[in-house]
Amino acid sequence: MAPPDKHFASIDVGSHTLRMLIARCNARGEVFPLVTERRITRLAKNFQQNGQLGDQGMEGSLKVLEEYAATLKRYKVESVACGATGVVRRAANSDEFLQAIHRRTGIPAAILSEDSEARLSAKGVLSVLPPSEGHILTFDLGGSSTEFLLLHTRNPHPIWHTSIFIGAATLTDRFLRVDPPSAAAAAEASADVQASLAPTFQTIHSLLSDTTGGTNQETGFPRESLRLAGTAGTATTLAAMYLEMATYDPERVNGLVLENRWLSAMTERLLRSPLAQRRSIPGLEAGREDIIAAGALIVMEILKGLHQSQVTVSDAGLLEGLLLNHIEREYGRPETLVSPLTWGTQRVKGLTKTET
Repeated sequence: MAPPDKHFASIDVGSHTLRMLIARCNARGEVFPLVTERRITRLAKNFQQNGQLGDQGMEGSLKVLEEYAATLKRYKVESVACGATGVVRRAANSDEFLQAIHRRTGIPAAILSEDSEARLSAKGVLSVLPPSEGHILTFDLGGSSTEFLLLHTRNPHPIWHTSIFIGAATLTDRFLRVDPPSAAAAAEASADVQASLAPTFQTIHSLLSDTTGGTNQETGFPRESLRLAGTAGTATTLAAMYLEMATYDPERVNGLVLENRWLSAMTERLLRSPLAQRRSIPGLEAGREDIIAAGALIVMEILKGLHQSQVTVSDAGLLEGLLLNHIEREYGRPETLVSPLTWGTQRVKGLTKTET
């Protein structure tokens, strides 16, 4: 398929975190990750005050992207896909920010549509989870938005998807800025999440409802139990906390199942704990202690609204889906949710995590 040793990269410009993946694709269509970087830049900080990206968040992100550009050059990356999401999609000054990225780094950044983000995130999730039969609902819970995508494993195309402007960083800014937040503030945040996600839950329940003959007329497939799969920073951080990982290992996170009982207890603990106490929790990434409670609260509301008792976690998501899709386009492959490419056996271990 691809010539040996051709290097590709993907960059996810998120509302809270900026990530990069560099990989080598060989002639057999095997993709071997070489470098995985993640930096917390807080691009969405104070966004809702004026609807614009703040100077501090933009400058911090641009400096990280300049470092990423140097790494791309060092690894002789031939082609890169850079997608901006969440808060950039809504910001009044997003064009200014994208132009600055290209001017200072040469990286051709583009805003991903809600549709593209949901599809690419699901593509990344499916690339690492064990094969299964039935309906899967993926959710990508970011700093300012959450993307949902419903699929059936027999169908190469999604059944339904949506993006909701609610995320760990924006919910924190609106309701949970006091350290620690009051019970009233936590209740207000929960109510806001419930109201924001109610139409989504209603649609999903409708799509999965039983019909005569055992076949769902909306999806065209037999009624089966729903598998819920979460990705992005909140989900993977909760998985790391569950495993009490001193060093983050994506291989241990992929496919990990978190039960409602543990999630409920951890969410209550996070909401009651001041930041200093949160920092001592094993597995909690430095720089995420102020928004993890809001993220956990959203996960709990998703489980409650969908009547689910557990969620499967995937370290892979938008960043991996963006990379796989980019390689496929380079070689004229059709775009499907399940990639024809495969991850090589030597997956990269760990992440470089540096706060800005």
